[in-house]
Amino acid sequence: MSDGSLRARPEFWPVTLLSITLIATLAGWSGFTYLDRTRNDPGCAERTSLRVAAAPSVATPVREIASRLTARDPCLDLIVEERESADVLRAVARTATDVVAAPSASSMASASAPATIEAAPDVWLPESTLWLRRARATGAFQVPAEGVSVATSPIVLALDERTAKRLGARATWPRLVGSARTQVPIALPDPATSPLGFGALVGIRTVAKGSAAGTAAIMRRLSPNTVSTAGEAAPDPVGPGTGETAVISTEQQVLAAAGGGRSQIAIYPGTAVPSPDYPYAVLSSGDEQREYATALLRAMLAKDGAAVFTGHGLRTPAGAAPADVPAATRVRTATYTPAALPAPTDAEALLNAWGGVHISARMLAVFDISGSMEAVVPGSSESRMQATVKAAQDGVKLMLPTTELGVWEFSTDLDGRRDYREVVPVGPIGPRRDDIIDRIDRMRAEPNGRTGLYDTALAAYRDGTRNWTPGRINMVLILTDGTDDNASGVGRSALLRELGGLVDRKRPLPILFIGVGPEIDAAELRQIAEATGGKVALTDKPSGIRQIFYTALAEFSCLPPECRR
Repeated sequence: MSDGSLRARPEFWPVTLLSITLIATLAGWSGFTYLDRTRNDPGCAERTSLRVAAAPSVATPVREIASRLTARDPCLDLIVEERESADVLRAVARTATDVVAAPSASSMASASAPATIEAAPDVWLPESTLWLRRARATGAFQVPAEGVSVATSPIVLALDERTAKRLGARATWPRLVGSARTQVPIALPDPATSPLGFGALVGIRTVAKGSAAGTAAIMRRLSPNTVSTAGEAAPDPVGPGTGETAVISTEQQVLAAAGGGRSQIAIYPGTAVPSPDYPYAVLSSGDEQREYATALLRAMLAKDGAAVFTGHGLRTPAGAAPADVPAATRVRTATYTPAALPAPTDAEALLNAWGGVHISARMLAVFDISGSMEAVVPGSSESRMQATVKAAQDGVKLMLPTTELGVWEFSTDLDGRRDYREVVPVGPIGPRRDDIIDRIDRMRAEPNGRTGLYDTALAAYRDGTRNWTPGRINMVLILTDGTDDNASGVGRSALLRELGGLVDRKRPLPILFIGVGPEIDAAELRQIAEATGGKVALTDKPSGIRQIFYTALAEFSCLPPECRR
């Protein structure tokens, strides 16, 4: 996609005509009621609760503005929760699943939300419109395609002050990002999951002057230093000496570092790239909640509200500078006009180009814990369950930090009528590796559990299609030692029919079955796997699971548009 096409699409940044119209429309039907209540109603016959989920980097100023609103209205309980956008995404996706679940008892049970996922909020304020797009891609159409931007923070290349002094005039994006000769390693938040990393990809393409080959070459050089982040924040840069790095970060983080006594320098790209735009998205359909959500939005966009955001190192939606900028940070004090996001198809193409040079996976691993997994492995003192857990732990130790992994276990009726339950939610392995290994270690076979294979396979595939991620090898891994024997679950023909309706060749999501033990019906597994473009691997020794997985990863490493399974 050309730079011109980026500039030609203003629909996501900053506050556009559509945003203004939206505010005016909402205000028109709610403003009078709200003002009338706050002025004339000294008491509350009924209280209204409004839950706002805000990204960590914006939660503090949002709370400050919200507290002013609640101080004027005794009828309002306004709760601002600091929540990572990835966690809210899971919540809204699960809510959408509950709404569209199939009418059969087994299907509805398979679609219900794990207890580990918090409820969806009334208002969502993520750091980027990219999160709204991802939510809608999961089928969460209660999430608007775009929100109203309440603040911005440009993406910059952050350097330790000593590194900046060492580099001097070489401290520019073309010299640091585009040069074939590395001046200093650049830590890049994983573009497949981080809006900061994605914005950097757009900047990389600009540095490469739109050349696909040049863009890929720069991506390849940066790929070894890709970092997975537990949340939205990038790590701090490291100064000269062992481990010296520059970091793709934000202007706000550079200013926060200065406030904490850490000297960082902001290096801006030659042309603004898509950066955090903090879209305000109302999810609730209740009249009272929407009324108060509109009042909160108006407060944020008012002069006093904007001053709160700029006081916390953010810019206004139009790019007006933060307050009290230390000159040593080199943060610009002039207006910095935000850049628009590329169109969804162009964004996906850019992420797939990234995936072509940085092979990483988004995998949901599903483990059989039925009673037969207690059987002892021939020639060993270990049960199938023990050997499987050990092999899985070894595999997690060797996966790329940027690989996204989730873990389910299944038998029958593990959670009410649902045959599976979540052990680990899908997310980057890097910051959670030890926790994942520990949770897998706690998996135990159900002594009398049967094998609810079909319901589980369908639920796992639905989850994978809802959360399909560009720039990843998306796959579902199911390990089992038996055949489906859940009489109350979905049948094989219905399962194959459902899978056939979910498969999208442009968004490949193969199921890889690993069959362990002699009770496996290989033909059954092949029929299901082949319906998704997947494979079946059989082994008598669970210790062979790790090698099977890596062979499969290589097999499925072809990404669109080069191949479409």
